[in-house]
Amino acid sequence: MTDSKTGITEPRRVVWQPIERLKDSERIANGSLGALDALREEWDRRLSAFSEADRARIRQRSLRRLSVETGIIERLYEVDWGLTLTLVAEGFTKEVVERAGGKVDDRTLATLRAQLDSLGMVLDFVHQDRRLSPGFIKELHQAITRTQDTYTATDTLGRVVERDLPKGVWKTLPNHVIRQDESILEYAPPEQVPSEIDRLIEYWNELDASRVHPIIKTAWFHHRFVQIHPFADGNGRVARALTLLVLEKHHFAPLVIDRWHREKYLRALDSANDGNLSELIDLFTRLESAALAGELERPTEEIDKPGFALDVAHTLAAQLVSLRRKRESELLQLLTARAIAVGGRLRNWFDQKAIELRRVFREQGLSEVQVFAATEMPPSDKTHWYRRQIMESAHTAGYYADFRNYVGWSDLRIRVDRWQLRYVASLHGVGREPGVIGVTTFAELEPYLPPPEIPEEARSKDYIQTTTDAFQVVHTETVEQINGRATELESLLDEGLAVALSELLKRT
Repeated sequence: MTDSKTGITEPRRVVWQPIERLKDSERIANGSLGALDALREEWDRRLSAFSEADRARIRQRSLRRLSVETGIIERLYEVDWGLTLTLVAEGFTKEVVERAGGKVDDRTLATLRAQLDSLGMVLDFVHQDRRLSPGFIKELHQAITRTQDTYTATDTLGRVVERDLPKGVWKTLPNHVIRQDESILEYAPPEQVPSEIDRLIEYWNELDASRVHPIIKTAWFHHRFVQIHPFADGNGRVARALTLLVLEKHHFAPLVIDRWHREKYLRALDSANDGNLSELIDLFTRLESAALAGELERPTEEIDKPGFALDVAHTLAAQLVSLRRKRESELLQLLTARAIAVGGRLRNWFDQKAIELRRVFREQGLSEVQVFAATEMPPSDKTHWYRRQIMESAHTAGYYADFRNYVGWSDLRIRVDRWQLRYVASLHGVGREPGVIGVTTFAELEPYLPPPEIPEEARSKDYIQTTTDAFQVVHTETVEQINGRATELESLLDEGLAVALSELLKRT
């Protein structure tokens, strides 16, 4: 809008509105949520077989990862991915950082511990069956920000200033934000915060008592809290901690919004600000799927204590091995049929995409561009396949890739202007025990010269991370249910191919 007196164009303002209840149209669970429920049942089954100590270590690992990533999302600090994995596995201590050769200062370590302690506070809140209140939300904010004395703000003259951060106190100044389109998004005015928090809790109690899917409840609660933005700073961290509260209450794994999903997360929140919560629901569904898969892995075993009666232990071990083999055999029979169904969809998608791409290039007069599709289910030659790349893509999606029982892939090769792009979708086991299969994608880009100018094994290949999610199938899903999720799989493949093609475009 242009001011008639000054001629200056003022940014568009998205005027604050009181929070609303969940819309009826957003209450309906889709096929992805049904698949998530099946994965949660498998997660519950496997975890019940772990010892209490193992379950505690698994959960602590998830909470440490959430503690690291929630600050990275806010740009509070930087911790490289390798050091993050070490901190998640071993804990937030200076000794761990030094042993890993990382760079994390004492203040950042203190912040990580504060965030981890606040998550423990949330778990205690749920286990004590307490009712949500404004007082608890303030306590949570105070715990999360205990190491933060100031925050960065913009004053009325447009200057960037540092202000003291009141901990556990509602904001006294507006804290609107400028969106990517340069419009101004208004959060609740300071004088409206107490009544908006009361309304949030009232609506939450109604929603919590309903049969709405927990992921939908989580997305709604998360967004509505962010929409209020009740504190001067730290609202995102508190919102993500409150997300843990909802998931723990409904017996789901801690959902981690990590650095790989930051932009998708911000876009989903922006879409929710415009009245569309579905994008945030879809993102939370995928992140919870990754969280459940990540917790399916047993942590490193501790050294056994001496004093076991070895003869009894050997007998027990033999019985357990026999039972496990029987159970695994049954699971593998179920998974094989499901892997064939998914593998068939991968083959069809890659074959069709090759036809579409050839047509696109031909219509532009680029008949010299070559496009090939191939599928190996399982690989015919295990001396030359994508083991390392598959492991890396699965690791990025939050789990261990298992090749023992089933593995296969489809790839798309595009040769243009002395470059070759390989875009790959891999089908493999999820975690170290059978029960779940997953699909991840990645790409490789390399100079292409016909042999013998550069032997293929001597070519330098750039690995491209194309997606940070996985399409996962549980042995309890029927083939019909898997077919009903076809658009979910195709969306993953399309997103990955778009990333791969954009990298090829940069080289040509």
